[in-house]
Amino acid sequence: MKGFASLLPGAIGSAIRAAFWAIFWAAFWPSGGPAFAGVMATHRAVYALALDPLSGGTDLTGVEGIMTYEWADACKGWTTAEKADLKLFYQDGHQDGLGWTLNSWEAKDGLSYRFLVRDFTGDKQSSELEGEATLRGPGEPGIAHFTKPTTEAMALPAGTLFPTAHSDTLLRHLAAGDRQFYATVFDGTDDKQLFQISAVLSSTLKPSAEDSRLSPLLAEGPIYRLGLAFYGAHAESSTPDQEQTVDLYANGIIDKLTLDYGDFTVDAVLKTLEAVPSPGC
Repeated sequence: MKGFASLLPGAIGSAIRAAFWAIFWAAFWPSGGPAFAGVMATHRAVYALALDPLSGGTDLTGVEGIMTYEWADACKGWTTAEKADLKLFYQDGHQDGLGWTLNSWEAKDGLSYRFLVRDFTGDKQSSELEGEATLRGPGEPGIAHFTKPTTEAMALPAGTLFPTAHSDTLLRHLAAGDRQFYATVFDGTDDKQLFQISAVLSSTLKPSAEDSRLSPLLAEGPIYRLGLAFYGAHAESSTPDQEQTVDLYANGIIDKLTLDYGDFTVDAVLKTLEAVPSPGC
């Protein structure tokens, strides 16, 4: 793996985005009727990001940051709004700032998807990705059209899932007792490739009293502790680009997330949580 400093600003941002996009959302897939829509909780959450105290073997000495996330019902689709700001501290005393904003809409039939992602280095925007993608039908191929930073198209192979569809399918497998799930996912955060995501269930937990006090949305389980591995769609190596451990409630809320880069680890911990009302449509 490349040194962390040489990968700034994209490494931690894209990895954290990928981890959250992969499992935060649920929609209607592939039957055309609601799978987990009745129990998935539309919500607004704030996460604190920090370097794991056991991390070592790198010149990175600290990570501090806040990420806000909102998942809401938009009648014919689901919307997300995400914002993150981080500071990175190094042994030689210098600091780097990075962040991103993300906005997306995904149809409830799982067949169309729009996205806008902006990355920031300090206070300056460093990159922007915008576009939309469609699938011909459930399980069928499709195409993604990027309008920024340049106009280009990417073919989506049969079986590609958008983030909400991946979440729904993953939760279906977990509810059925399956311990492993592997999928090809397009989320719009990379204009060169798709992701291959492997999910493995390590254990099933019950909510703690502390979780319940934070929000009524965390009062009931189960909580699925998952190991996630992310690979480039055309990667030849068996070593994943990123690995994460996540505690995922059956209602779609992430409680804790750990991002393992080998030389260091970043923890994301839920700090505040509130329900987002239904639009009544």
